[in-house]
Amino acid sequence: MSKLSWTLLLVASMAGIAAFYPIVKALDNSIDPYLLAFLRFLIALLALLPIMAFRRSLRLPSPREWPLFIFIALCGAGATVLVVIGIGQTNSVVSAILLNTNPLIIALLAPLLISEQLTVKKSLALTAGFIGVILIVLNGQSLSALINSEYFWGSFIVLIAALLSGLNKIYSKGLVRTYDGLYVTFFAVVLGTSVLSVIVGFTGKFGQITQLTGTGVISVLLIGIVASAVPWTIWTSSLKHLDVHVAASFMLLIPIFAMFYSFLFLSEQFTVWMLLGLLLTSGGVYLVQREEKVVPNI
Repeated sequence: MSKLSWTLLLVASMAGIAAFYPIVKALDNSIDPYLLAFLRFLIALLALLPIMAFRRSLRLPSPREWPLFIFIALCGAGATVLVVIGIGQTNSVVSAILLNTNPLIIALLAPLLISEQLTVKKSLALTAGFIGVILIVLNGQSLSALINSEYFWGSFIVLIAALLSGLNKIYSKGLVRTYDGLYVTFFAVVLGTSVLSVIVGFTGKFGQITQLTGTGVISVLLIGIVASAVPWTIWTSSLKHLDVHVAASFMLLIPIFAMFYSFLFLSEQFTVWMLLGLLLTSGGVYLVQREEKVVPNI
């Protein structure tokens, strides 16, 4: 596929992922965060299972790859739980912006963890991007005024989720080039679902499933398929053709789509500080990925 084709697919997948934030906010903590994360992974698994069966790809990975699969699954599941908690304490727009600073986290950590190159220009871009993060978190207020607020700690929780999400993406790269994007996504989802099922069972929250309304069921299905299974597979597949921080830069579009959805359906506010922070992180991510070229499919 051409670079244009991957660009269009990635843009569409970011629009899908963005729907996760306003949907979770609209649910308004009516579903336990661990249960919602479990349902997201379970529905994604069920959506991908027929495709994997059709491709005759239902096989276990090499034993030596299991630790890495488990690691990316734990990072993905943990990020989902934390962002659900964070959205409840901030709002969907702020959460979408902060979680999707992970392209900057990836650009910072990839040279240390998987030996991707970090130039002076990219270092300056990272600095600008993280200044943007600070502006978004502070949102025009002093740190001392925010430090004990629910908003501040919700933002901090989402930033931890961004770190886990970044680690998930960094370490998915090697697996994708050994297997393929669909396989890596599916097997990580299987492991994530298994871990979350144990946690939900231990906390006794499975009973909430029977309390879901029709709207709740539709919301969970949208989260599992439109906002998870399809875009995760597209993004992970792109790692076979693009450097991880280049593919991750498309995630900058998620806050933009999330803002549109939130204004349309939730009437959430968007401040000038969020705009300034978004512009800085946008510029940082753009500069990070600007000079990269598509990696040919070997």
